[in-house]
Amino acid sequence: MDSKARSLCLIALLAVLALPRGAAANGADLPPEVVLQGFARPEEDSLRLLVRIPLDLLASFGLPKRGPGFLDLARIDDKLKQVAAATARQIELREDGVPLVPVARKARISVLSDRSFMSYAAARARLDGPPLPAETDLFWNQGFFDAELEYPLRSSDAHLSVRMNVAPELGTRLKLRLEYLPVNGPARSYVFPGGSAWIALDPRWHEAAWLFLKAGFTSLLAIDRFAFLVCLIAPFRQFRSLLALLAMLAGLQALTLTASAEGALAGTGWLAPLFDASLAALILLLAIGNLAAPSLRRRWLISALVGALGGFGLGELLADASQFAGTHPFVSVLFFNLGVALNEVASLALAFAALRWLVDRALGPSLGVLVLSAVVGHQGWHWMLDRSHELRHALGHATASELASVALWLLPALLVGGAAWFLPQLRRSS
Repeated sequence: MDSKARSLCLIALLAVLALPRGAAANGADLPPEVVLQGFARPEEDSLRLLVRIPLDLLASFGLPKRGPGFLDLARIDDKLKQVAAATARQIELREDGVPLVPVARKARISVLSDRSFMSYAAARARLDGPPLPAETDLFWNQGFFDAELEYPLRSSDAHLSVRMNVAPELGTRLKLRLEYLPVNGPARSYVFPGGSAWIALDPRWHEAAWLFLKAGFTSLLAIDRFAFLVCLIAPFRQFRSLLALLAMLAGLQALTLTASAEGALAGTGWLAPLFDASLAALILLLAIGNLAAPSLRRRWLISALVGALGGFGLGELLADASQFAGTHPFVSVLFFNLGVALNEVASLALAFAALRWLVDRALGPSLGVLVLSAVVGHQGWHWMLDRSHELRHALGHATASELASVALWLLPALLVGGAAWFLPQLRRSS
């Protein structure tokens, strides 16, 4: 294949990747969130797990029915044993890394108005009590399945971990709200997303560090962030200068990330739309700048703003994950920020290597930057249009005090970005 044909193939590939989101979306509505409830309580030589599952999650079990769709409670016991056994397999527990084999003790059907899972004592009383009368008219998807599972333990102070794999096809739309009642210490409440990996109920410091390092690293796996990075560095060849730029971005991001996670901007629900729309606009701005006279000085200010704004959204992720930090909040914040920084360095190295091949070898410096900036800028334009509607709607609920708080946290970014104009001229590509 000659160089002209190869160039046309690369241009076509980039154009396909830059299709607007609506072109590939199927428009299907997601099902509503499905929430399971549970209590886990260690005792002398066992752990007792009480769990409640909405009946509409059990359609595949073929629970016996009568009439227009009522559950046939007189013939349901065998099926309930099957459901309890499946639940025991899909909510897994480990003691010091050793899988626990549960025994299903009790299973009940409860009506939709039953509120016994508001507390452990009430849930235990419901499971110890009699089943619903056989003549109860209860539609197959309008109630709950309740079960009591017992896991043998070697010690009541066991180090326990949980993994939930109920209905994996639902992904994170399914959640387990679990209250852990340790023998010594206060109760802890968790929300486990569907398909979650092993998570310690009372993590040691190195477990918290590893969990938050992974969470921080994966939090930046988004196509728009990578597109911004590509547009930011495309015209430049000095990796060390780009690394310094990224270090500044990461530092400001860590500042707002930690502040947001600690509640400095609590209740400000429009920060994520603000970042998404701003990122799309800056991608477009960078793409246009790449066609003229790109300068690292101007990109210093742009990177400072993206770092500060990006930290707000990441702070929400860290706040959501803080429930799994146990008694190690400082470790969780430190390693989450470290994971974010490692992702950014890895992304920079990957983007730099890919761009040098594309720009220097495949298309040539001038054509490569031109094509890449045109394609990514086109995508940024569509992102900006899509996200501006959501941002306008979100800002309609913003208060003056919220706007002032956000502006205050953006001040360091403006100062650091503005300081670049007093630095010596930074090296750039020709």
